[in-house]
Amino acid sequence: MNGALEESERRFHNLMEDSLVGICIIRQNRIVYQNSILKKLLGSLPESFENDFFDHLHPDDVEKCKDMYLQITSGRRHTAEADFKFYPPGVKGRKVTPCWVQCRISPINHQDENTILLQMMDITRIKEMEHLLTVKQKMSSLGHVAAGIAHEIRNPLTGINSYLYTLEDLCNSKIIEGDQIETVKQIVSQFQIASDKIEAVVKRVLDFSRPNSPKMVLIDLNKCIEDTVSLSAATLRKDDIEIEKSLESDLPKCYGDAHLIEQVLLNLINNATKAMGKNQKAKRIQIDSYCKDKRLFIQVSDSGPGIPKELTDKVFDPFFTTHNDGSGIGLSIARRIVADHNGTIEILRSKWGGATLSVELPIEKRRHST
Repeated sequence: MNGALEESERRFHNLMEDSLVGICIIRQNRIVYQNSILKKLLGSLPESFENDFFDHLHPDDVEKCKDMYLQITSGRRHTAEADFKFYPPGVKGRKVTPCWVQCRISPINHQDENTILLQMMDITRIKEMEHLLTVKQKMSSLGHVAAGIAHEIRNPLTGINSYLYTLEDLCNSKIIEGDQIETVKQIVSQFQIASDKIEAVVKRVLDFSRPNSPKMVLIDLNKCIEDTVSLSAATLRKDDIEIEKSLESDLPKCYGDAHLIEQVLLNLINNATKAMGKNQKAKRIQIDSYCKDKRLFIQVSDSGPGIPKELTDKVFDPFFTTHNDGSGIGLSIARRIVADHNGTIEILRSKWGGATLSVELPIEKRRHST
């Protein structure tokens, strides 16, 4: 019997040591085993898991990892995954860049005791490549941004120059009469309007090039939808738009930035409103939320004319717009925000023949059991 047990332990140990990922075993909040890959990856971890391990996490990830560990130890979940930043032992407090680790934690029975199996893989290089890809995408958009700036600023500048010539002629005249004074006031007013347009363009460009980084906390996506609809309610009523909602009642909470998600939704609702125009009858917008295959979906559908297939990629380009009064920057920012949440956004056809903007967010690694 003892021989069989020793053989089982030997096989178990060899399996842990031959693994390509770092593994440690936690029993009663103490790390009782670390394989060589884990020691090579992160160095020797502290013996006390609950008290010392979390000290090596990046401050932004501490609460997320504690919540994940608590759900496993309490039996609310059988397995959990998360990506987090980790400072190897011995370097905390120094000016070093933490490594990125993908972690999976699950309960197992080891030596007839309930233990926790923690598997970790270094994904620092993957995160660096993702960052480089994001930078490359930003740089590829720079040409479109520059062209958009030139186009949007040229018109108000042309107006300013024209009014300057008129103002110069008036100043060269010896006497400025009453009607000419009114002309001067009108010119100054036009200067202000043109200046405001240029300032608005600059602000939009800055918003696009320097978006706020998401502050990831547990959020309720349905609440984001409700708050955004409430904010848009007055405008929708003014434009005679009927809005419908179909929100999944038990939609899981997830980690995200509620303010930025609401910004995306507000932009999609505004785009749907513009797409239907002022003269269209039976104007409708529907917002859906649901969970499928461990993914969260938010969809905004309209009863407008839809988006031609040849434009489905272009509409996300900076400064591309089909509306005379549009800036063409909103969907670019929306896609950037969704990408920062590791999600995607795509264009589908609505049940009324219009457009459906579908936002998909992953929840497998950030799901929270309520």
